[in-house]
Amino acid sequence: MADEASTPEDSRAALRGSPVPGCLILGAIVFVFGGLIVLYTVVGSYQNRVIGGFTEDTPAALPVPAPTAAEIAGVEAKLALIAAAVKENRAERVLFTAADLNLIIAHYEVAKDFRGNTSVESIGPEGIIAAMAQPMRKGFIKKGVRYLNATFVLEPEVRARTIAFKVKDIRPTTGEMPPGFIDNYAALDFFRLDPENPAIKAHIESLGAVYGEEGQLVVETKVRADAGG
Repeated sequence: MADEASTPEDSRAALRGSPVPGCLILGAIVFVFGGLIVLYTVVGSYQNRVIGGFTEDTPAALPVPAPTAAEIAGVEAKLALIAAAVKENRAERVLFTAADLNLIIAHYEVAKDFRGNTSVESIGPEGIIAAMAQPMRKGFIKKGVRYLNATFVLEPEVRARTIAFKVKDIRPTTGEMPPGFIDNYAALDFFRLDPENPAIKAHIESLGAVYGEEGQLVVETKVRADAGG
């Protein structure tokens, strides 16, 4: 068995190739931030009257880290570990810190449009806590954009065919957001990976859980019962 084990170089090369679980997790992490950044929420007439109370004219300037080569290698190793675990059909537990998630946003090309708009502040049992600057369209008739500068609480979960991030709370930096507005985000179930995505379809059965605990996002793989021996 030892001669069949994946080397770090093999795993890193796999991450750059066709869709693999490491890329799936990277995509999942980036997706939730990206969805929040590019989603232009159209608010109803009632919400139009109150939107000015919790939004601002300009987006908040959020920090963008400058990761070192060693830090980048550390995150790549974690993604490679997930890829190797699924390829070898074994259970694994991989931990990502808030710094890891911010590095993904700062370093990976797929996340470049989110830099300066999203900063993960902490991770805990309640989920991912992230500061975000989200553009919000005033409505179909009224033109212009205001910005929801807020702290979002996002709870990751593995579902039967996909990964989703449930909006648990939104805490604007100015004013107070109506509870109904937060409920709308949760009801939309927008922050969910497409179950028809090839990487999701190929590897979702190997993911046992994605959840937050004190200081880290936990990604667990599991042994697939239908995998060939």
